[in-house]
Amino acid sequence: MSETQNLQDTSAMTAFVELASGLWVNQALSVAARLGVADFLKDGAKTAEELAQATETYAPSLYRLLRSLASVGVFTEVEPRRFALTPMGEYLRDDNPSSLRYQAIMHCSDCNWPVKGEMYRTIKDGTPAIKAVFQVDNYFEYMEQHPEEGELFGNAVVGILRNFCLPLLEEYDFSGFTKVVGQAGPETVSIPWILKNNPQMQGVLFGPPPLVADAAGYVQSEGVAERCETIEGDPLDTFPRGGDLYSVSYTLIETPDESCVKMLQNIRRVMKDNGKVIVVDSLILPGEQYIWNKWLDVEEMTLGIGKVRTEEEFKLLFEAADFKLTRIITKEGETPAVLMELVPV
Repeated sequence: MSETQNLQDTSAMTAFVELASGLWVNQALSVAARLGVADFLKDGAKTAEELAQATETYAPSLYRLLRSLASVGVFTEVEPRRFALTPMGEYLRDDNPSSLRYQAIMHCSDCNWPVKGEMYRTIKDGTPAIKAVFQVDNYFEYMEQHPEEGELFGNAVVGILRNFCLPLLEEYDFSGFTKVVGQAGPETVSIPWILKNNPQMQGVLFGPPPLVADAAGYVQSEGVAERCETIEGDPLDTFPRGGDLYSVSYTLIETPDESCVKMLQNIRRVMKDNGKVIVVDSLILPGEQYIWNKWLDVEEMTLGIGKVRTEEEFKLLFEAADFKLTRIITKEGETPAVLMELVPV
């Protein structure tokens, strides 16, 4: 074996070992998120001992955790045993409007962590791993039985919507629209944002009572309650009538194909003739390059709640509901989501 080949093999071996040990990073990030370490660093660097006192943890163990997370860019060890936040670590702060703290916690929750350990079952027979672990059909059923997990999921979704959806909405021209309609929950963040940035528009948020109640409180806090109606409804039955823009954010990813088509058909029946639909969702691109969405798709598969689609798969759904995909807006490097614009045909 030549020296060059040996170097190549060593590099591949190191990369493989790091990849195979990725669960360590996953869990360490979740622990730091649960402890709220980043919130204690927002005013400046602190020693491991100071952080241990603040988080009520064992200082030697916490130091080893922080040192490891510093090696992957979450914290920085500015001097021995003294740590500060990095730009990545800022996303762990609870008071950051773009916080992803709850996503880090959710990925290692009492539900998600054991389900990941049973992925093998899903690959063998196609049954969602969550069914083998918790005897439920999917993650939504689990959350109905465990409200604390539902609250965690809801907080995580808010962070995802702010980071994934809002940058795409900034790229879209809303000047010709007067009324936007969407579901409470998936649209609770985006529709108030649209209204705040487009004072000519009215909005409607609808859905089941608990989500509508949360949405009503959010639009009030955002100062757009006088322009945003909140009503109860089921998107699989009908959508509120009369909008010239309907927004569907991170809903299709968690919905079976048949129900996606039915939902879009319901929009098609009630929207104005010149109306449009914007769909913000994850998209799998062709090729074998690394795309975070491919891993998100595996997560959806094990939890039994949906899938991440390709452009062709989306087009089939849209065509079945009498819509045409007119364009796709992306912000490469800034968000793993895309915005797809649909027009009725």
